Amino acid sequence: MAKEIISQYLDTLGTGLGTTNATGNYSSSAEIFYFEASRGETAIERMIVSIEDGQNMRAEHYGTLGGALTNGVIVRHVRANGDVLIDFTGGVPVTQNGLWGSLCYDVDVKAWGAGNELLLVRWTFAKSGIPVKLLVGDRLEVVLNDNFTGLVTHRFLVQGFWPA
Repeated sequence: MAKEIISQYLDTLGTGLGTTNATGNYSSSAEIFYFEASRGETAIERMIVSIEDGQNMRAEHYGTLGGALTNGVIVRHVRANGDVLIDFTGGVPVTQNGLWGSLCYDVDVKAWGAGNELLLVRWTFAKSGIPVKLLVGDRLEVVLNDNFTGLVTHRFLVQGFWPA
């Protein structure tokens, strides 16, 4: 039996059916966007972060929100029982555009003429040795606890495969 490819945005339900655009105000209460494994040992090879916002993105800002985030973005692997197995941000949340590069290096701003810019981040977990292995009920989470309402879009796409 062939492995089935996963290409799914993290969302508020963990199924691909919830809210995928993380542009809300989560400053008073954290919001978690996640992917939850529902079969066997699931492998997540990479995550693509995309942030669309106005022009003139700067490394020390988040999007073009005018400054760094207060609490930042946390990426983590959480077991089905709620225990955090891995904090991929190593206790240093992403508060600025440039900090994505300290975690995965592949960060680029796309600015093709007039209009919005797009910050793209390619975090290939497999490049650190192996893909992220999720057991049934485990989650790959992005925790947000700031105001993102100024962003146009803010999404997290995971790619990998379900077990054969």
